[in-house]
Amino acid sequence: MKRLLLSTMAFVSAFAMAPAAHAVNFTPNDPEFTVSGDVKNGTVSADFGRAGIKRGAFTDTFNFIIDQAGLASGTLSTTTTRFFSPTDLDILSVFINGFAASKTVVGKAEFFEINNVAIAKGATNQIVVNGLSRGNGSYAGTATFEPTAAVPEAGTWAIMLFGIGGIGSSMRVRRRQAKIAFA
Repeated sequence: MKRLLLSTMAFVSAFAMAPAAHAVNFTPNDPEFTVSGDVKNGTVSADFGRAGIKRGAFTDTFNFIIDQAGLASGTLSTTTTRFFSPTDLDILSVFINGFAASKTVVGKAEFFEINNVAIAKGATNQIVVNGLSRGNGSYAGTATFEPTAAVPEAGTWAIMLFGIGGIGSSMRVRRRQAKIAFA
């Protein structure tokens, strides 16, 4: 019991002494998050990112609401002149609505890409960027959104099927009448 208590206290004190990560929330029209297009009807594109990120871990969350359902895709990149210099920034992960972007490293540049993520209509959607800056890091990203055709509700499907069935049966009755008339 004593061992458990001591190990728990050691864990809690180590966690409390760890430096806190910088967490920032952004919304459209913040300088770091510009949006163009019609969020109510049509395509939307956005630019997001941040420069001059202080040393340490950070989490940037970009919150947005679109009044139509659809699919989004996006990219994010960062680069440095020299590894471990103040401008070196490591992106640890990028998520759109909980879906992880895939990472590619080319030389001293990191790229993240994600495609066809479902965007909920009228709900808060998020892009979350987690990283580690060495003093003056930066990253930039772009995102695009295209609305999808509305899917009819179950009641609408039932009415459509009933109507199609009615048209089919009326055509069948007309065919029978035509055969009887010529017989």
